[in-house]
Amino acid sequence: MQLQNNVKTSDEFSRKTTWLLLAIALNALELFLPRIPFLPWLKPGVANVVTIIWIIKYGPADAILYTILRSWISGFYFGFSFITLLLSLSGGILSTTVMGAVWVLLGRRKLIGTVGLGITGAFFHNAAQLIVVYLTLTHNISVFYQLPFMGIASLVFGGIVGLAVPALWTVLNASAPEAQNRFSSLRKPDIFNSIITLSILVFCICLFAISNKFILLACILVVTIVTVCLKKSFRYFFYPLRFWALFFFVFLTYLIIPYGTRLHRLPFLTIESIDAVTLQFMRIWTWLEAGLLLQRFKFHESFFYFLKVFFKNNVSTLESGIAALEYFPMIVSFVKSRKHFAGLDFIRKPLLSMTEYLYRLQQFI
Repeated sequence: MQLQNNVKTSDEFSRKTTWLLLAIALNALELFLPRIPFLPWLKPGVANVVTIIWIIKYGPADAILYTILRSWISGFYFGFSFITLLLSLSGGILSTTVMGAVWVLLGRRKLIGTVGLGITGAFFHNAAQLIVVYLTLTHNISVFYQLPFMGIASLVFGGIVGLAVPALWTVLNASAPEAQNRFSSLRKPDIFNSIITLSILVFCICLFAISNKFILLACILVVTIVTVCLKKSFRYFFYPLRFWALFFFVFLTYLIIPYGTRLHRLPFLTIESIDAVTLQFMRIWTWLEAGLLLQRFKFHESFFYFLKVFFKNNVSTLESGIAALEYFPMIVSFVKSRKHFAGLDFIRKPLLSMTEYLYRLQQFI
Protein backbone atom coordinates (compact mmCIF):
# COMPACT_ATOMS: atom_id res chain seq x y z
CA MET A 1 0.00 0.00 0.00
CA GLN A 2 2.85 2.40 0.82
CA LEU A 3 4.43 1.70 -2.58
CA GLN A 4 1.13 2.42 -4.35
CA ASN A 5 0.77 5.70 -2.45
CA ASN A 6 4.31 6.72 -3.38
CA VAL A 7 3.69 5.93 -7.05
CA LYS A 8 0.42 7.90 -6.99
CA THR A 9 2.14 10.85 -5.30
CA SER A 10 5.00 10.75 -7.82
CA ASP A 11 2.59 10.65 -10.79
CA GLU A 12 0.57 13.52 -9.36
CA PHE A 13 3.71 15.58 -8.75
CA SER A 14 4.92 14.95 -12.31
CA ARG A 15 1.57 15.74 -13.88
CA LYS A 16 0.99 18.93 -11.89
CA THR A 17 4.53 20.15 -12.57
CA THR A 18 4.06 19.51 -16.29
CA TRP A 19 0.68 21.23 -16.35
CA LEU A 20 2.07 24.28 -14.56
CA LEU A 21 4.96 24.50 -17.01
CA LEU A 22 2.53 24.16 -19.91
CA ALA A 23 0.32 26.95 -18.56
CA ILE A 24 3.27 29.27 -17.96
CA ALA A 25 4.56 28.51 -21.46
CA LEU A 26 1.15 29.53 -22.85
CA ASN A 27 1.41 32.77 -20.86
CA ALA A 28 4.83 33.28 -22.43
CA LEU A 29 3.35 32.68 -25.87
CA GLU A 30 0.85 35.50 -25.27
CA LEU A 31 3.71 37.91 -24.57
CA PHE A 32 4.56 37.83 -28.27
CA LEU A 33 1.09 39.08 -29.19
CA PRO A 34 0.73 42.85 -29.82
CA ARG A 35 -0.95 44.85 -27.06
CA ILE A 36 -4.02 47.02 -27.61
CA PRO A 37 -3.22 50.51 -26.20
CA PHE A 38 -6.72 51.01 -24.75
CA LEU A 39 -6.69 47.50 -23.24
CA PRO A 40 -3.03 46.64 -22.54
CA TRP A 41 -3.95 43.83 -20.12
CA LEU A 42 -6.39 42.12 -22.50
CA LYS A 43 -5.08 38.72 -23.67
CA PRO A 44 -6.71 35.62 -25.22
CA GLY A 45 -6.16 33.73 -21.97
CA VAL A 46 -5.26 30.41 -23.58
CA ALA A 47 -3.73 29.23 -20.29
CA ASN A 48 -7.31 28.99 -18.99
CA VAL A 49 -7.51 25.69 -20.87
CA VAL A 50 -5.30 24.23 -18.16
CA THR A 51 -7.26 26.06 -15.45
CA ILE A 52 -10.57 24.50 -16.51
CA ILE A 53 -9.06 21.02 -16.71
CA TRP A 54 -7.43 21.56 -13.30
CA ILE A 55 -10.78 22.53 -11.77
CA ILE A 56 -12.45 19.42 -13.19
CA LYS A 57 -9.68 17.03 -12.13
CA TYR A 58 -8.44 18.45 -8.81
CA GLY A 59 -11.23 20.74 -7.60
CA PRO A 60 -11.66 24.52 -7.20
CA ALA A 61 -9.45 24.99 -4.11
CA ASP A 62 -6.45 23.30 -5.70
CA ALA A 63 -7.12 25.24 -8.92
CA ILE A 64 -6.96 28.54 -7.03
CA LEU A 65 -3.52 27.60 -5.70
CA TYR A 66 -2.47 26.60 -9.21
CA THR A 67 -3.64 30.01 -10.52
CA ILE A 68 -1.66 31.86 -7.85
CA LEU A 69 1.46 29.83 -8.65
CA ARG A 70 1.05 30.33 -12.40
CA SER A 71 0.68 34.10 -12.04
CA TRP A 72 3.60 34.32 -9.67
CA ILE A 73 6.02 32.21 -11.72
CA SER A 74 5.06 33.99 -14.95
CA GLY A 75 5.75 37.34 -13.33
CA PHE A 76 8.98 36.05 -11.78
CA TYR A 77 10.46 35.25 -15.20
CA PHE A 78 8.73 37.73 -17.53
CA GLY A 79 8.72 40.97 -15.61
CA PHE A 80 7.64 41.20 -12.00
CA SER A 81 6.05 44.34 -10.61
CA PHE A 82 3.63 45.24 -7.88
CA ILE A 83 0.91 46.42 -10.27
CA THR A 84 1.21 43.62 -12.86
CA LEU A 85 1.13 40.96 -10.14
CA LEU A 86 -1.94 42.63 -8.63
CA LEU A 87 -3.70 42.62 -12.01
CA SER A 88 -2.77 39.02 -12.73
CA LEU A 89 -3.75 37.68 -9.31
CA SER A 90 -7.03 39.61 -9.10
CA GLY A 91 -8.22 38.42 -12.49
CA GLY A 92 -6.93 34.89 -12.07
CA ILE A 93 -8.26 34.27 -8.56
CA LEU A 94 -11.72 35.71 -9.22
CA SER A 95 -12.18 33.90 -12.54
CA THR A 96 -10.96 30.59 -11.10
CA THR A 97 -13.19 30.96 -8.04
CA VAL A 98 -16.26 31.70 -10.15
CA MET A 99 -15.49 28.91 -12.64
CA GLY A 100 -14.98 26.53 -9.72
CA ALA A 101 -18.34 27.48 -8.19
CA VAL A 102 -20.10 27.17 -11.56
CA TRP A 103 -18.54 23.75 -12.11
CA VAL A 104 -19.58 22.48 -8.66
CA LEU A 105 -23.13 23.85 -8.92
CA LEU A 106 -23.86 23.31 -12.61
CA GLY A 107 -21.02 21.53 -14.40
CA ARG A 108 -21.16 18.32 -12.39
CA ARG A 109 -24.89 18.16 -13.09
CA LYS A 110 -24.15 18.60 -16.81
CA LEU A 111 -26.07 21.88 -16.89
CA ILE A 112 -23.09 23.77 -18.32
CA GLY A 113 -20.12 22.68 -20.40
CA THR A 114 -16.53 23.77 -20.87
CA VAL A 115 -17.53 26.51 -23.34
CA GLY A 116 -19.74 28.09 -20.69
CA LEU A 117 -16.93 27.80 -18.16
CA GLY A 118 -14.48 29.40 -20.57
CA ILE A 119 -16.76 32.37 -21.27
CA THR A 120 -17.54 32.81 -17.57
CA GLY A 121 -13.87 32.72 -16.63
CA ALA A 122 -12.87 35.17 -19.36
CA PHE A 123 -15.56 37.70 -18.38
CA PHE A 124 -14.80 37.67 -14.66
CA HIS A 125 -11.05 37.77 -15.33
CA ASN A 126 -11.48 40.92 -17.43
CA ALA A 127 -13.97 42.47 -15.01
CA ALA A 128 -11.68 41.94 -12.01
CA GLN A 129 -8.74 43.51 -13.81
CA LEU A 130 -10.88 46.46 -14.88
CA ILE A 131 -11.90 47.08 -11.26
CA VAL A 132 -8.25 46.94 -10.15
CA VAL A 133 -7.29 49.33 -12.97
CA TYR A 134 -9.96 51.75 -11.75
CA LEU A 135 -8.92 51.51 -8.10
CA THR A 136 -5.15 51.66 -8.62
CA LEU A 137 -4.46 53.43 -11.91
CA THR A 138 -7.18 55.68 -13.28
CA HIS A 139 -9.86 56.54 -10.66
CA ASN A 140 -11.92 57.42 -13.74
CA ILE A 141 -15.37 55.86 -14.08
CA SER A 142 -15.09 56.08 -17.87
CA VAL A 143 -12.94 52.93 -17.94
CA PHE A 144 -16.11 50.91 -17.36
CA TYR A 145 -17.33 51.94 -20.79
CA GLN A 146 -15.08 49.12 -21.97
CA LEU A 147 -17.33 46.46 -20.42
CA PRO A 148 -19.34 45.82 -23.62
CA PHE A 149 -16.13 45.35 -25.59
CA MET A 150 -14.82 43.04 -22.88
CA GLY A 151 -18.05 41.07 -23.01
CA ILE A 152 -17.56 40.47 -26.73
CA ALA A 153 -13.90 39.54 -26.18
CA SER A 154 -14.96 37.12 -23.42
CA LEU A 155 -17.44 35.42 -25.73
CA VAL A 156 -14.84 35.00 -28.46
CA PHE A 157 -11.72 34.09 -26.46
CA GLY A 158 -13.57 32.25 -23.70
CA GLY A 159 -15.53 30.26 -26.26
CA ILE A 160 -12.36 29.21 -28.09
CA VAL A 161 -10.72 28.20 -24.81
CA GLY A 162 -13.79 26.19 -23.80
CA LEU A 163 -13.88 24.41 -27.17
CA ALA A 164 -10.22 23.50 -26.76
CA VAL A 165 -10.72 21.74 -23.40
CA PRO A 166 -12.16 18.42 -24.70
CA ALA A 167 -9.51 18.27 -27.42
CA LEU A 168 -6.69 18.82 -24.92
CA TRP A 169 -8.07 16.67 -22.11
CA THR A 170 -6.55 13.52 -23.61
CA VAL A 171 -3.20 15.23 -24.20
CA LEU A 172 -2.90 16.60 -20.67
CA ASN A 173 -4.15 13.42 -19.01
CA ALA A 174 -1.78 11.15 -20.89
CA SER A 175 0.87 9.31 -18.90
CA ALA A 176 2.83 11.98 -17.11
CA PRO A 177 6.56 12.06 -17.90
CA GLU A 178 8.81 11.03 -15.07
CA ALA A 179 9.97 13.98 -13.01
CA GLN A 180 12.64 13.59 -10.40
CA ASN A 181 11.83 15.44 -7.22
CA ARG A 182 15.09 17.37 -7.23
CA PHE A 183 13.85 20.86 -6.50
CA SER A 184 14.84 22.92 -3.49
CA SER A 185 12.79 22.03 -0.45
CA LEU A 186 10.35 24.55 0.93
CA ARG A 187 12.23 26.21 3.73
CA LYS A 188 11.48 28.99 6.14
CA PRO A 189 12.39 32.31 4.51
CA ASP A 190 15.22 34.46 5.79
CA ILE A 191 13.94 36.89 8.44
CA PHE A 192 15.90 39.83 7.04
CA ASN A 193 14.59 39.30 3.51
CA SER A 194 11.04 38.88 4.82
CA ILE A 195 11.21 42.18 6.70
CA ILE A 196 12.64 43.98 3.67
CA THR A 197 10.03 42.61 1.24
CA LEU A 198 7.17 43.32 3.65
CA SER A 199 8.45 46.88 4.03
CA ILE A 200 8.57 47.27 0.24
CA LEU A 201 4.96 46.08 -0.09
CA VAL A 202 3.81 48.52 2.61
CA PHE A 203 5.75 51.27 0.86
CA CYS A 204 4.03 50.47 -2.46
CA ILE A 205 0.60 50.65 -0.83
CA CYS A 206 1.43 53.95 0.89
CA LEU A 207 2.13 55.54 -2.50
CA PHE A 208 -1.64 55.75 -3.01
CA ALA A 209 -1.80 58.36 -0.25
CA ILE A 210 1.02 60.55 -1.60
CA SER A 211 -0.01 63.44 -3.86
CA ASN A 212 3.11 65.58 -3.60
CA LYS A 213 5.22 65.50 -6.78
CA PHE A 214 8.48 66.21 -4.97
CA ILE A 215 7.96 63.35 -2.53
CA LEU A 216 7.07 60.97 -5.36
CA LEU A 217 10.09 62.13 -7.35
CA ALA A 218 12.27 61.44 -4.33
CA CYS A 219 10.74 57.96 -4.07
CA ILE A 220 11.52 57.31 -7.74
CA LEU A 221 15.13 58.41 -7.37
CA VAL A 222 15.75 56.41 -4.20
CA VAL A 223 14.13 53.20 -5.46
CA THR A 224 15.76 53.45 -8.89
CA ILE A 225 19.23 54.17 -7.52
CA VAL A 226 18.97 51.30 -5.04
CA THR A 227 17.80 48.97 -7.82
CA VAL A 228 20.62 49.99 -10.16
CA CYS A 229 23.21 49.55 -7.41
CA LEU A 230 21.92 46.12 -6.39
CA LYS A 231 21.51 44.93 -9.98
CA LYS A 232 24.83 46.54 -10.98
CA SER A 233 23.47 47.72 -14.31
CA PHE A 234 22.39 51.17 -15.52
CA ARG A 235 19.84 49.66 -17.88
CA TYR A 236 17.44 49.32 -14.94
CA PHE A 237 17.06 53.11 -14.98
CA PHE A 238 14.74 52.58 -17.93
CA TYR A 239 13.17 49.25 -16.93
CA PRO A 240 9.63 50.70 -16.50
CA LEU A 241 9.61 51.75 -20.17
CA ARG A 242 9.04 48.09 -21.03
CA PHE A 243 5.47 48.71 -19.85
CA TRP A 244 4.87 51.64 -22.21
CA ALA A 245 1.39 50.38 -23.12
CA LEU A 246 0.34 50.70 -19.48
CA PHE A 247 1.55 54.31 -19.32
CA PHE A 248 -0.20 55.08 -22.61
CA PHE A 249 -3.48 53.63 -21.35
CA VAL A 250 -3.34 55.69 -18.14
CA PHE A 251 -2.58 58.80 -20.19
CA LEU A 252 -5.61 58.22 -22.42
CA THR A 253 -8.01 57.61 -19.53
CA TYR A 254 -6.95 60.76 -17.71
CA LEU A 255 -7.59 62.82 -20.84
CA ILE A 256 -11.31 62.13 -20.41
CA ILE A 257 -11.56 64.12 -17.16
CA PRO A 258 -14.49 66.43 -17.99
CA TYR A 259 -13.79 69.20 -15.49
CA GLY A 260 -11.00 71.68 -14.83
CA THR A 261 -9.15 74.50 -16.50
CA ARG A 262 -8.62 73.71 -20.17
CA LEU A 263 -5.43 74.61 -21.99
CA HIS A 264 -5.76 77.27 -24.66
CA ARG A 265 -3.90 75.47 -27.47
CA LEU A 266 -4.86 71.95 -26.39
CA PRO A 267 -8.52 72.21 -25.35
CA PHE A 268 -8.87 68.45 -24.88
CA LEU A 269 -6.43 68.72 -21.96
CA THR A 270 -6.95 70.28 -18.55
CA ILE A 271 -4.42 71.35 -15.96
CA GLU A 272 -6.06 68.95 -13.51
CA SER A 273 -5.75 65.98 -15.90
CA ILE A 274 -2.07 66.71 -16.51
CA ASP A 275 -1.42 66.90 -12.76
CA ALA A 276 -3.32 63.66 -12.16
CA VAL A 277 -1.58 61.71 -14.92
CA THR A 278 1.83 63.00 -13.79
CA LEU A 279 1.23 61.77 -10.25
CA GLN A 280 0.03 58.40 -11.50
CA PHE A 281 3.00 58.01 -13.85
CA MET A 282 5.32 58.60 -10.90
CA ARG A 283 3.53 56.00 -8.78
CA ILE A 284 3.60 53.41 -11.56
CA TRP A 285 7.29 54.03 -12.24
CA THR A 286 8.06 53.52 -8.54
CA TRP A 287 5.95 50.35 -8.37
CA LEU A 288 7.74 48.83 -11.36
CA GLU A 289 11.18 49.57 -9.93
CA ALA A 290 10.11 48.30 -6.49
CA GLY A 291 9.10 45.00 -8.08
CA LEU A 292 12.74 44.40 -8.99
CA LEU A 293 13.69 44.88 -5.34
CA LEU A 294 11.10 42.30 -4.27
CA GLN A 295 12.72 39.87 -6.67
CA ARG A 296 16.21 40.76 -5.44
CA PHE A 297 15.31 40.03 -1.80
CA LYS A 298 13.76 36.64 -2.65
CA PHE A 299 10.15 37.53 -2.08
CA HIS A 300 9.25 34.19 -3.68
CA GLU A 301 10.51 32.35 -0.58
CA SER A 302 8.22 34.32 1.72
CA PHE A 303 5.41 33.99 -0.83
CA PHE A 304 5.65 30.19 -1.01
CA TYR A 305 5.89 29.91 2.77
CA PHE A 306 2.78 32.09 3.10
CA LEU A 307 0.92 29.84 0.66
CA LYS A 308 1.94 26.76 2.64
CA VAL A 309 0.19 28.16 5.71
CA PHE A 310 -3.11 28.75 3.87
CA PHE A 311 -3.04 25.66 1.62
CA LYS A 312 -2.05 22.94 4.10
CA ASN A 313 -4.01 20.26 2.21
CA ASN A 314 -2.48 21.06 -1.19
CA VAL A 315 1.16 20.25 -0.58
CA SER A 316 1.66 18.38 -3.87
CA THR A 317 0.54 21.42 -5.86
CA LEU A 318 2.81 23.72 -3.88
CA GLU A 319 5.76 21.37 -4.41
CA SER A 320 4.97 21.29 -8.12
CA GLY A 321 5.03 25.08 -8.13
CA ILE A 322 8.50 25.14 -6.59
CA ALA A 323 9.69 22.61 -9.16
CA ALA A 324 8.15 24.61 -12.02
CA LEU A 325 9.88 27.75 -10.76
CA GLU A 326 13.26 26.03 -11.04
CA TYR A 327 12.61 24.06 -14.24
CA PHE A 328 11.08 26.90 -16.24
CA PRO A 329 14.24 28.41 -17.82
CA MET A 330 14.43 25.43 -20.18
CA ILE A 331 10.82 26.10 -21.24
CA VAL A 332 11.80 29.63 -22.25
CA SER A 333 14.23 28.18 -24.80
CA PHE A 334 11.40 26.03 -26.17
CA VAL A 335 9.03 28.98 -26.58
CA LYS A 336 11.70 31.08 -28.30
CA SER A 337 12.63 28.33 -30.77
CA ARG A 338 10.86 28.71 -34.11
CA LYS A 339 11.28 25.07 -35.04
CA HIS A 340 8.70 24.07 -32.42
CA PHE A 341 6.09 26.17 -34.27
CA ALA A 342 6.80 24.52 -37.63
CA GLY A 343 3.60 23.52 -39.44
CA LEU A 344 1.27 25.19 -36.91
CA ASP A 345 -1.40 27.65 -38.02
CA PHE A 346 -2.97 29.32 -34.97
CA ILE A 347 -5.15 31.54 -37.20
CA ARG A 348 -6.86 28.99 -39.46
CA LYS A 349 -6.61 25.93 -37.22
CA PRO A 350 -6.39 27.23 -33.62
CA LEU A 351 -7.61 24.08 -31.83
CA LEU A 352 -5.49 21.66 -33.84
CA SER A 353 -2.43 23.91 -33.59
CA MET A 354 -2.85 24.41 -29.83
CA THR A 355 -3.21 20.66 -29.29
CA GLU A 356 -0.11 19.90 -31.33
CA TYR A 357 1.86 22.68 -29.63
CA LEU A 358 1.00 21.36 -26.15
CA TYR A 359 1.86 17.81 -27.23
CA ARG A 360 5.29 18.96 -28.46
CA LEU A 361 5.88 20.94 -25.29
CA GLN A 362 4.88 18.02 -23.07
CA GLN A 363 7.26 15.75 -24.98
CA PHE A 364 10.01 18.35 -24.56
CA ILE A 365 9.44 18.48 -20.82
